[in-house]
Amino acid sequence: MPQLLAPFCLLLCSCEQAGSMACTRQWQLRAAALLLALLCVLQQHGCSASDAPLQLAVVNQVHFHLEVVAGAMHLLKHLTSAPVTIYLPAKVLKTNWYGFTSWLGGREGFIWKECKEYDGATTYDLVWFISPEYHIPWVAATAKQMQPKVAMYMVHNGHIPDADFNRIKAWSPDFPLLTLAPHVAKYISNRTGSVEPQWILPIYPYQPANACALADLQGGHNCLKGFSVQGRIEKSRRNYTAMWQQISQYRKTEGAAALKNFRLNVLGESVELFSVPGEVRDLVAVYKNPPYPIFYDVVYHSYGLVPMLASPLYYKSKFSSTVLTSFITGVPIIADKAFMGAYTMIERNAVYYQDDDKNELDIMFTVARMPPQDMWRTRMGLDELRNKMNTRAGGLILGWLKDKGLQPDSESDIVLDKANHKQLQRQHRRS
Repeated sequence: MPQLLAPFCLLLCSCEQAGSMACTRQWQLRAAALLLALLCVLQQHGCSASDAPLQLAVVNQVHFHLEVVAGAMHLLKHLTSAPVTIYLPAKVLKTNWYGFTSWLGGREGFIWKECKEYDGATTYDLVWFISPEYHIPWVAATAKQMQPKVAMYMVHNGHIPDADFNRIKAWSPDFPLLTLAPHVAKYISNRTGSVEPQWILPIYPYQPANACALADLQGGHNCLKGFSVQGRIEKSRRNYTAMWQQISQYRKTEGAAALKNFRLNVLGESVELFSVPGEVRDLVAVYKNPPYPIFYDVVYHSYGLVPMLASPLYYKSKFSSTVLTSFITGVPIIADKAFMGAYTMIERNAVYYQDDDKNELDIMFTVARMPPQDMWRTRMGLDELRNKMNTRAGGLILGWLKDKGLQPDSESDIVLDKANHKQLQRQHRRS
């Protein structure tokens, strides 16, 4: 078995290192790449196929964190031939909240249910609770009824009150609490007792209707434009004022002509009064409450993402959604030393690095002037890192299942893909 899989594991690794267009530009190959990577992990864990398909579920009783739900769906579906059940609020499913069901509702292999539709009796092998720190009594009761052998509890904010944190910790005394980034896991490590927390970042790759390729940029087709600031439009989260000042000062110093092709997109849920100052309004496009398909398409066709984080909590105990949006869309972040120091899983070749003597606007102009191949190299680096993140996450999940005596069934994507590779290897030997 190791001899059969080794060439394919090697192929994946060499493909990622090369960063070739054939490996990274073809959106339709990404699911296959994830499966191939998981096969390598499956080999490492020594797992074999089970007869009964795993019963898996994702539970998110709030109307946010839906991009994390999407990532969980992407990872879990490969591990079972049975449908994965997705429990969401009626608000999301009945109203197509922010276009979420338009984005993912048509995918095969899932059962969509309102949280209130849970019958109180169906049990699961694994349940991924995306937002357990909200509506804690309901989550506690539901987890007890579902009786998962593997219960995955995400903690988004490491600084939640002690009473809430201790209750979540008590649900899973022998299994690590999960976060989305290393710095959040580190923050809560002194609150978890004997079981160290773990971080896991599930990513659902966005597939644009009109993909942009290196050849487009080299051929003069401008399929990228401007930069994007994403996330809830709230001054306590993002420092808009500092950005307006940078743009205004640059215009005064360099003249209006220097900003002729500049554009900054501001996208997110509008929760407070927000306006762009008149002196920079012509350079800013605001997308309030955009549906997911539009949100990700605008970001995808940007040069880069600008975090503009206003709260120190994003560097200590909280995860920035800009990171996940970057991975989903394949659009690099403008990242400084503090950002890279917190989000240590992000590699330097997957971001546009901001030196200490530069501001965000300086880097925007630097990126916009890059030769297409240099710009694309960073996008390739991010694409490769996304594959690594999903492979790592899948490997953790396979390991936790194995610890409970569980494994993917013979009709699951991951096992069928292994069988197909074995057959191809045999055919190659005959020829």
